Amino acid sequence: MNMAVAQTPRLAVSPYARRLARERALPLETLRGSGPGGRILAADVLGFVAAAAPANLPDVVAPSVAAPRIAAFAASVALTALRDLLAALESTGRAFDLDDVLLRAAGRVCGEIADAAKTGDAPVALELAGRQAVFATVPEAPLTSLRTTRLAALADSRDDAEMPALLSIRLLPAGDIRPVMLPLLPGRAMRLAVSVSSTGDHAECLLVTDAAGVDEIAAAAWLAALKSAIEHPLRLFV
Repeated sequence: MNMAVAQTPRLAVSPYARRLARERALPLETLRGSGPGGRILAADVLGFVAAAAPANLPDVVAPSVAAPRIAAFAASVALTALRDLLAALESTGRAFDLDDVLLRAAGRVCGEIADAAKTGDAPVALELAGRQAVFATVPEAPLTSLRTTRLAALADSRDDAEMPALLSIRLLPAGDIRPVMLPLLPGRAMRLAVSVSSTGDHAECLLVTDAAGVDEIAAAAWLAALKSAIEHPLRLFV
């Protein structure tokens, strides 16, 4: 007696589609081929996987974080005139440090460009070891007064990081490596980093600002005025 043996027809599948289905553990029998004669193509596998993905999952929306508008400006400042002046003053018993000069210059510059940068006599913070000291840098504050206040702050352990200030100043160790970018400190619209060269004849200054609060043109003018004040230091001592 002859028996009829029913045979399942072999599915027509492209080699690439077969590999994709195997990698995704997808039975070929569940697919409908769109190729000639019902041949299963790679697009059929990919389309089936995409269609099988849950469509009712809640949308995940990434939180919107406004990126700060940071602007940075750099300048090389000659220190020869200032170094000679400080040496001459020290010989007469009047000693000043670069920190004192930076505070004085920052106060003077804030007064000079008050209209452009809207800074006026805003306080300035000096970055110390792990803390800050805030100074009310009135444009005409005497250098001797600033020095006395700074030395008192060094002897004190108080941290003024929570106090408002327009600018923070960081004097880096002398060397030939200079920063190209620094983060702004909380509550400060501007940050000035000063790196004195190993020879001591110039300093690299980097001014980082929040461009949303300080106009970029005004910030560049501020650094240019600071450079001029330090390179012509006599006016800082009167």
